[in-house]
Amino acid sequence: MTTTHHPDRLRTSPAPDVARSGLLVLVGVAVLLALGLVTFGPAGFVADARRTVLAGVEALAAPWPGSVRRAQVEAVANGLLFVPVGALAALVLRRFGPVLPVALGAATSVLIELAQTALPGRVPDVVDVAANTAGTVVGVVLTTVGLAAARRPRRAGARRARRGLRTALVAAPLVVVAGVAGCSSVGPAASGPDGGPVTVEDGYVADGEELSAFADVPAITNLDSALRTAVQDAARDATADGVDFHVSTGWRSAAYQQELFDAAVSEYGSPEAARVWVLRPEESSHVTGDAVDIGPTEAMYWLSRHGSDYGLCQTYGNEIWHFELAVERGGQCPAPAADPTAG
Repeated sequence: MTTTHHPDRLRTSPAPDVARSGLLVLVGVAVLLALGLVTFGPAGFVADARRTVLAGVEALAAPWPGSVRRAQVEAVANGLLFVPVGALAALVLRRFGPVLPVALGAATSVLIELAQTALPGRVPDVVDVAANTAGTVVGVVLTTVGLAAARRPRRAGARRARRGLRTALVAAPLVVVAGVAGCSSVGPAASGPDGGPVTVEDGYVADGEELSAFADVPAITNLDSALRTAVQDAARDATADGVDFHVSTGWRSAAYQQELFDAAVSEYGSPEAARVWVLRPEESSHVTGDAVDIGPTEAMYWLSRHGSDYGLCQTYGNEIWHFELAVERGGQCPAPAADPTAG
């Protein structure tokens, strides 16, 4: 008998493997780029994304009693951040079992935390490493289960498993971006230092809320009158330039400021580390009505360029959203301090 060979089949059979390898490379690059962006990206981008994520979490939690706590949101976000990392590592390293992908995810988190020590305003935290590692484990488990299902003899089930796995990989970069809140602090918990609710009367503005500079609420009306006028003038001109301009937070009560400071101490581990981002009530210019935080990112940069026309200056280098009335209109703004603890 003569054996018949089919050269065309031999040539085309590797194509599916090549396609899968190409998809893995593309997804891997996308995940790494997204992870780098949300970890080391511009402070303005991180701040805006953080507000969006927290607003979504608060909306989801609204039907349940109680409030969403800062630490809870951050832990979930850190976990989500590394789910696609674990899934991708488990897929690429599937021949080595689950231990190596988990170790790789944990090592990546440690390296990121160490690298953040060189960035202004970033505070490494061992809790972040634990949350990232937990997310890696989830990703590894999901991929391992998916691969096991794909090996089953039922072809239809295997095809469905492979389709689900490909869908998860394509969605992985989106999950990474959704986890951006894990890269930095999130907004305030909606409760006061005595466990009672913080209200609008305390100057509370929910993260993600776009508060008009002309709003009739204490966060605006309790500002120093000269500051309020300057901000409102800037808001009019920014809007005329086509820039979306709103106030993220303005005046705060001492009780509200104390709640923010206590939450920051819990988050960063010490009062000294917390003061880089949140001052005590007796130190805060928000409590005296002498400071506003501006959003979104486009408005922050617009005001950093034009703020001196209104006497408004960026006060801290690590908070591009924080402005105070520091000079006469048309004056020269001083260089911002590195952070609230400087000087």
